Amino acid sequence: MMDIHPGLMIWTIISFVILLAILKKFAWGPILKALDERELGIKTNIEQARAAREEADKALAEYKRKLAEAQAEAQAVVSKSRADAERVREDLLAKSKEEAQGLVERARRQIEMETQAALNSIRAEVADLAVNVASKAIGKSLTPDVHSRLVAESLAESRN
Repeated sequence: MMDIHPGLMIWTIISFVILLAILKKFAWGPILKALDERELGIKTNIEQARAAREEADKALAEYKRKLAEAQAEAQAVVSKSRADAERVREDLLAKSKEEAQGLVERARRQIEMETQAALNSIRAEVADLAVNVASKAIGKSLTPDVHSRLVAESLAESRN
């Protein structure tokens, strides 16, 4: 069995208490201080990470909001551009129709004027021929004044 030695036991207890006192004074303090600092550092890092995450969430929400605004603005610009393009197209179409009508009207007036000029020219030639035939038939020559008067009278009669 085991023998108990009281003297050895007392010295072991005294050695243990001295070792505990030395460890408490020199080792436990720095170890506990290091553990406390580490715990504080971990808590600080966790708080910083939480704050960073909240900031990142806020930034993400702001980014999404701005992106939605930009998309809405882009859609509005596209819609406005389409409306403007449609309005310009309609304006150009209306102007083209108006110009085409003007061209047709001018052409119609030009045709009427040229038709009237051609009719007047034909009447003058017919009158000249009639005067020539009449002067040959009568056997005398007409003077230019008499000729002009006869042409004017013939034209006036043919119009009525």
